[in-house]
Amino acid sequence: MVETGTGPGPLVLTDESNGAKVLVKAGPAGGLASALGVGFGAARDVGDGVLAVGSGPGEWLLLGPPGAAPALMERWAGESDDGLVTVLDATAGRTVLRMTGEAAGAALAKVCGVALAGAGTAVRTSVAKVPALVVRHGDGFLVVCERSYGEYLSGALADAGAEFGLKRVEHSTL
Repeated sequence: MVETGTGPGPLVLTDESNGAKVLVKAGPAGGLASALGVGFGAARDVGDGVLAVGSGPGEWLLLGPPGAAPALMERWAGESDDGLVTVLDATAGRTVLRMTGEAAGAALAKVCGVALAGAGTAVRTSVAKVPALVVRHGDGFLVVCERSYGEYLSGALADAGAEFGLKRVEHSTL
């Protein structure tokens, strides 16, 4: 079950897909992992509007402002490590949806059965039967999925939030 409390205010679903999305793979205990300072299942702001999410062992998803992917790739590809570092621009391949407001947890719980313990928690799970990464961030949740599922998942989240008076906002930024 998803934690039911989030920030105050009305329930809002925002499409933040136009932001930068960079995948990074490296040794889970190497220099890059240390520089990011976020482990598997966690998320933290690393500066310049970038959120680093530990999406798997030795795997991170960096979410940043629109247009920031080239700079993120250059920054993290150059980080010293004890082995192979792979950095990939996934901006065009991922959808990012943000759900905020008092009822965000309750609405998300209708389509996702995972408990997020608190801010900075990240988990790979199924949301409305779609493989997704759910991150507790700020006053709500980020839901990241493959772009091909984005429209469906946005609709499923909107349906889940309808009873709570959900408002949709298209194409915002992180």
